Amino acid sequence: MKITPLIFKSPYFKTAPDGASGATPVYATVEKPDRLQISTIKKALDELEDVQYLPNDLLYMQSLGANPPFKNGKEALEWIKQSKAQILYADFSNPNVHACLDYSEKDGIKILINSNYKDDCSHPDVLAISEAIFHECGHGKDYDNENSIQEELNCLSLNVLAHRFYEKKYNGVFKNSNSFLYSQGVSLYPKLFFDFYKTALKKRVADKYGYLQSGDDKHPATNLAEDIKRIYENAISV
Repeated sequence: MKITPLIFKSPYFKTAPDGASGATPVYATVEKPDRLQISTIKKALDELEDVQYLPNDLLYMQSLGANPPFKNGKEALEWIKQSKAQILYADFSNPNVHACLDYSEKDGIKILINSNYKDDCSHPDVLAISEAIFHECGHGKDYDNENSIQEELNCLSLNVLAHRFYEKKYNGVFKNSNSFLYSQGVSLYPKLFFDFYKTALKKRVADKYGYLQSGDDKHPATNLAEDIKRIYENAISV
């Protein structure tokens, strides 16, 4: 097992330098998956490979200013293979972390899944894990440790688009799912992104990621990201 220092960017996050403004250190004890867990990851990747965005959903997300890093799930799976990203389980010092990305030029890319979900093998759990992997692939595609509000919006759009695809493909599949993984993870953001006024979405993202820069060279800030940054700055100035 390897204990890795990380920076918390709940509920999904990528690593950042120690002492980054607004970030709270989180530690992860990385575990080697057993046969059952490897099977769960494989099932999640098989599901991810089939993900296609619903045409109206993609246009809607783009109109908001969220730009998905991948065209579909298969493209993300090809990136995993090309990048040789490892998908592992980890015990996080903050149990509210669902998944994270750990990147270094020396050790490459690791997508870490909360070990609380390591024995979850129901179909809805597999789908939820695939969404978490999809999100982290979006961060990993940059091959850096930089982050921004816009980047988070782009990666959150992957969760939403995959989740809505699964809902259409498997009617009612998430109906009785109410764990933290769903209520504060995969089922939350589809509701927030598709809420008419977007007030709750902006507040949620501001609370979680408002301390980040609004955009960066790879992810120019849209009006949505700028609005979220202003909400955060107004809140802390009170």
